[in-house]
Amino acid sequence: MGKEPEYLTVAKTPLGRVNKLLSKIDSIRVSKDRGSLVSKEGDDLFHKYVEQIESIFKNLPKPLKWRSFLMHDLILLTDIPSKVQKASVKHKLNKAQTKALARLERASDKVFNDVTQKGSIPFKGQNSDLLPKLKLNEFSGREIQAFAEDLEKTNKKEEQKQVDRQREFSVQSKVALMTRLGIPHVRIAQRLNIHRETISKYIPKNQDLFNKMLKDFKSGSCIPDIAQQYLVPQPLVWSVVLQEKTDQERFKDLNWGLRTWDNWYFNDVDHRFGDDWPGRIPAQLAAHTLFYFTKEKDLVFDPMAGGGVVADTCLAFNRKCWSFDLLDRTKTRPEIEPFLWDPENLAWPVPAGKKPDLIFFDPPYFKKMAEHYMKGSISDFSKVRYLKFFKDLFSLMKEHSKPSTRIAFLNADFRDFQGIPAIDEDPANGILVLEYAKLLENCGWKITHLIDCPLSTERFTGNMVSRMQKKRTLGIIRRTLIIGKANVVQSRGVLLSVMVPYQTKDA
Repeated sequence: MGKEPEYLTVAKTPLGRVNKLLSKIDSIRVSKDRGSLVSKEGDDLFHKYVEQIESIFKNLPKPLKWRSFLMHDLILLTDIPSKVQKASVKHKLNKAQTKALARLERASDKVFNDVTQKGSIPFKGQNSDLLPKLKLNEFSGREIQAFAEDLEKTNKKEEQKQVDRQREFSVQSKVALMTRLGIPHVRIAQRLNIHRETISKYIPKNQDLFNKMLKDFKSGSCIPDIAQQYLVPQPLVWSVVLQEKTDQERFKDLNWGLRTWDNWYFNDVDHRFGDDWPGRIPAQLAAHTLFYFTKEKDLVFDPMAGGGVVADTCLAFNRKCWSFDLLDRTKTRPEIEPFLWDPENLAWPVPAGKKPDLIFFDPPYFKKMAEHYMKGSISDFSKVRYLKFFKDLFSLMKEHSKPSTRIAFLNADFRDFQGIPAIDEDPANGILVLEYAKLLENCGWKITHLIDCPLSTERFTGNMVSRMQKKRTLGIIRRTLIIGKANVVQSRGVLLSVMVPYQTKDA
């Protein structure tokens, strides 16, 4: 059709002319099918070219419907950048893979260049060395798109982090949050570097603030808008909104199903509770622990608070919570007090006296995500040192607990399974949940429940699963919440704590 004057004037380039002509003819075809009126010029154009176009596509080496080409193929040339097209040709990608790669390029030019230069997609976390690297064209379009979507989510979280870094809650908001969690005034004063009398002055003001938030909610305002209006964290608003509710009603209002069995599987974290953090747990998991093993206004102790999921969930469920972590984030997380659990000199972070009703302990897992934590994290300890740390800490926790105190310890098996047939794994390189349970019992805790909290299988791509099956590699998705109670025995009317010395095999 290159000699037709009417065709040549449709657009400046061959690509533009093909796109414009096919689009126009398809539009006329749709109008005709609907019975709509078509102009004489349009009707003449349709009859002039449609048979010629159909003949061209019919006589291609691989016959193709021209409407399918317009909808699914032409986009690869018109809407996808030339560098993506070149990468597609270089790595022999199909249409679905190319479109997914274009999405990756939009998400991050840097990651796109890295992926196309190396010819493979990097995977984060414990599965990075699970299998030999796959070539880019061995990943399905869906897998490339999933990688791009994860990158988009990461970008959004980074943007939110930038906003959070620029935002600092007011002293009044911080006092409201910390008093709501039952943190003593003396510690609030020390944490915020203010006088205790200042805290007392804020108490009536905070009640006025809570009343306004509740009134706005009843008037139809949503939680995020209320939090934004009063410049307070969303969990604090939830605390106010749910304060008169029962635990069952709280689950319903949060749209969380209440599990009545010992398998607590959740597809994803609830982003309303807790910050983006390595190893972040679902707030639903923390809420179930509170439901079954605490009562309202009980004190929960979180020794390694991380992103603050437990504290946020305690707010929503009217529990007190004292939290500690390595990082000092006074601006956005004043309720999490900075504290180092020094393996060489373990100490309790608060004065003796007030003892917790529940210790929720979700530590960094052995080796699994060591690269994501700060240097010196226990995740990077040797196996012997890692287990000794828990032995000492479990004993210290028992010492500062009361007979009714419960411990909820969340961890998972660690096995050196990457790329190895299950039968060839060396058990000396692993730590099973069974070992933590033994440690707890030897340090004075009586195990009462073992609750399965499995991880998602979505971390394993289809290609990974296929290769694992060929190698007979057995992956890990099991995670266990161990519930223990301070172990005491009755002897002639006197309560005696059960403390059994523990020695590791290496010791």
